[in-house]
Amino acid sequence: MSENDTDNVARDIISDSGALLELSNVLNASTDLEFILSNILLTSMGKLLVTRGVVLVRQKDETFHIRSIKGIRRHCFASSFHIPVQWDSVVDIETLLADSNEELRAFARCSADCELHIVIPMQLEHRMVGVMLLGRKINGASFSSSEIRFLESVASIAAGAVRNALIIEELRQVNRRLDKKIQEMNSLFELSREMNATLDTSVILRILGYTLMGQLRVLRYIVFTWNGTSLRASAVKMPDFRERSDMQEQLMQFDETIQFSSRRSPENEAERWLEELGIRTIVPMLSQTQLRGVLCLGERVGGDEFDRSELEYLSAFARMSISELENARLFSEMVIKERMEKELSLAKSIQQGLLPDSIPEVPGYDISGINVSSQQVGGDYFDVIPLSNHEYVLVIGDVSGKGIPAALLMANLQAALRVIAPLRLPLPEATARINALIHANTGIDKFITMFWGMLDIREHTLEYVNAGHNPPYLLRSDGTMEKLTEGGLILGIMPDAPPYQSACISLHTGDVLVSYTDGVNEAMSGEQQEFGDERFLVLLQRERSSPATALIQHVRDEILEFTHGAAQSDDITMLIVKRNQ
Repeated sequence: MSENDTDNVARDIISDSGALLELSNVLNASTDLEFILSNILLTSMGKLLVTRGVVLVRQKDETFHIRSIKGIRRHCFASSFHIPVQWDSVVDIETLLADSNEELRAFARCSADCELHIVIPMQLEHRMVGVMLLGRKINGASFSSSEIRFLESVASIAAGAVRNALIIEELRQVNRRLDKKIQEMNSLFELSREMNATLDTSVILRILGYTLMGQLRVLRYIVFTWNGTSLRASAVKMPDFRERSDMQEQLMQFDETIQFSSRRSPENEAERWLEELGIRTIVPMLSQTQLRGVLCLGERVGGDEFDRSELEYLSAFARMSISELENARLFSEMVIKERMEKELSLAKSIQQGLLPDSIPEVPGYDISGINVSSQQVGGDYFDVIPLSNHEYVLVIGDVSGKGIPAALLMANLQAALRVIAPLRLPLPEATARINALIHANTGIDKFITMFWGMLDIREHTLEYVNAGHNPPYLLRSDGTMEKLTEGGLILGIMPDAPPYQSACISLHTGDVLVSYTDGVNEAMSGEQQEFGDERFLVLLQRERSSPATALIQHVRDEILEFTHGAAQSDDITMLIVKRNQ
């Protein structure tokens, strides 16, 4: 070797040593696994002029999962592999392609397809904690022995940092699980306190329903409870549900939690019936080892299954809920009736007093609203608020619960709107402020769905936000129909909800905007049949040419005929806007 070659080697060694020392300092100063792996790849790829790299890390199940990737589309590389060997040094992908082990060949084929060339094992205490894969150098040259030694040194330094980061990551996961358990215990405590505050079964079921929707992301469910002689559906949020008395005996056999999935199919007629309805999880509601109810849950928002921790929470929640429901059922009906009659009388007067006495005249528009109280006073609300000679706020809302609490919360909403609307804030920001106010002033079982917007009669536009309310129908003059859905979460679930979104629509001559609460489409006949969305929409299309007040009357008459005077659990509230010119 010449003197110049010797000098070059010495300089390379010094340069590599400096780079490795700097890398060691960077990695040992961090416990962030993603940061560590990214630095490993960037250092190796930058040093050797490589454009493709991947790092896989060993998990508890002994599979290697992709955790960092550079220069390759993530979907092009499999997310995990089982690597059945332990490498002590750098391995060529071409060598693995010729291996007799099918798992290794699959790993090698995927790597080769992504133009990866070598595998550098990251070993610690004779155990491979991960592997780094690199593509070829930009100039196509092979890796020199000094470059291989450099990569092995990088992998050796990285192994300890990766192990430490994995330990920290696991500790964080444990802490998160503990935090989640604490939150679940606090949640159960708060729910128990809320349920203990009432002996009204409908209130307890409402709390149960909003817990399923708000915390567990379940929008469809059936709650069967014991009425003294059999299990009956006491709360239903499931389309096309029809109760079957022939299922009673099998419903009473549910003594453990069931999740229908690819690993668990229905095993009897009751399970098949529920699975066909859209039920994915069944939770028995036990009171002192006695089955007193069955909680049937549909698919979650997002489609994921409950994990073990969530199933434990569900079981505890089901036990607590059925205990409260049993207490409510066994309590003297005469005492409840006397108390509720006084409360409902006062709540009804509060509620009616908050609704507008008359709707302002709006040039070029025909606007009408109605609120028909049910036997149980609810918290429906609508209003038309003039802001200028050409701007009007339109609002319709539905407060959860009944009685005085719902009426007072409706008053809270009205006051908030009357204060916030004149500020002329952007609708999403104004909605967020209302949400924060409602959350701060309500308990866990109180929420509000609301649709509101700014009608500009000069521009003939409506900018709106839908906060979890039934989407209003926009019946266009050309015969088409639109649903106004843009918005966000219902009000009061959380103090800092995800940002609300607004949308702006143009109103043409002959267009009809129909907003309503669920007392309309969920009106029940004596046979427990719903009035339904389809029936409601057909009626609106048929009578759309009527004036707003007449159209509301047509809907009311149709509902009265459908229900035949059956008692209703919700108010019937509507607000209709027609553009005449």
